[in-house]
Amino acid sequence: MKALTQKLVAIAAALLTLETLAAADLAAGAAKGSYTPEGGTTVAITNAAAFTDQKDERKPTILLLTDKKLPTEKWKSEFDLMLSHEKFSGVLFWLDKDGAVFRNDTYQNGRQASVAGMFELKLDAKGGKDLTGSASSHDRASDKLEVTFHAALK
Repeated sequence: MKALTQKLVAIAAALLTLETLAAADLAAGAAKGSYTPEGGTTVAITNAAAFTDQKDERKPTILLLTDKKLPTEKWKSEFDLMLSHEKFSGVLFWLDKDGAVFRNDTYQNGRQASVAGMFELKLDAKGGKDLTGSASSHDRASDKLEVTFHAALK
């Protein structure tokens, strides 16, 4: 039994290492995975971006995992996102100064589709200008997300 447990721990560690390497190996701005809204069409998540909301007193980082590149280099707040009228699909995460998620939204074809807590975000490291990691949906979530990403914080 002990040998089996050790083998399972080794396999789990190897899988975690592969997940981390996959995210770290992506170019800045890239993501690899998919998002399927409940009852909707699966979209490939290919882009990752992050910016700090300068108008929010908490100065949260907004991480965008989307199906297309968005002009986040120009954005200074969530209001820029709302006013952009970009047609995109994906999932957004709001991170506090400690890197903890306090909000996430989903978007379908440019429209905010829901505000939900059905996703888990795993960052490879907290702090710094590069956000790498993975995001997935919880087992019972109606929307499905599986993605690795590398976003450069502007």
